[in-house]
Amino acid sequence: MTRSLLVRTLPALPCAILAAMSAWWIAGDLAGGGLWPADEVTLSEAIATRNTAEALRLIRLGADPNQPSRVRGGLLTSDADVTVRPVEAAVGAQRADALRMLLANGAAIDNRERRVLRCYEQRRRDSGVRELLGGESEALDCSGVRLPTDEGSR
Repeated sequence: MTRSLLVRTLPALPCAILAAMSAWWIAGDLAGGGLWPADEVTLSEAIATRNTAEALRLIRLGADPNQPSRVRGGLLTSDADVTVRPVEAAVGAQRADALRMLLANGAAIDNRERRVLRCYEQRRRDSGVRELLGGESEALDCSGVRLPTDEGSR
C-alpha cells in the first residue's frame, strides 16, 4: 500500500516544489525585493564592477549617464572612494562595451573630457576603449591633465 502511494505521489513532487517557489517569488515581488534584489550601487559603480545590465537598468530608471557618482575604493583605485562620471569608470575598468552602451544612452564627451579620457586610457591601456575615443593615430601630451582617479581631482 505505501509503495503504491509513493508511486502515485512522486510525480506530483516537482509540481508542488514549483508551486511553492512561484508563491515565494510572487510574495517577494509584492514586498519589493523579489528573489534577487537590485544592487545598491551608483551608475558609475555598476560600470566599474562590470555590471552593464545593472547600469542599463539604472539608466532606464532615470540615472543620468553624465552625472558623476561615487565608486567604492578598491574598484578603480587601490583604497580610496572616488567620484567619477560613468564614462570615466568605463575607461578605468577597461570596458569598451560599457563605454559604447553609455554613449548610445546619452553620455556626452566634449573635447576636454575626451583628452582626459584618452590620458586615462594611456595609463590603463585598452585597445577597444582607445578605438572608441579616437586615439589611434596621434600622440597625446598628458602633462598637466588631472585624471579622474587622481587624489583631489574632484
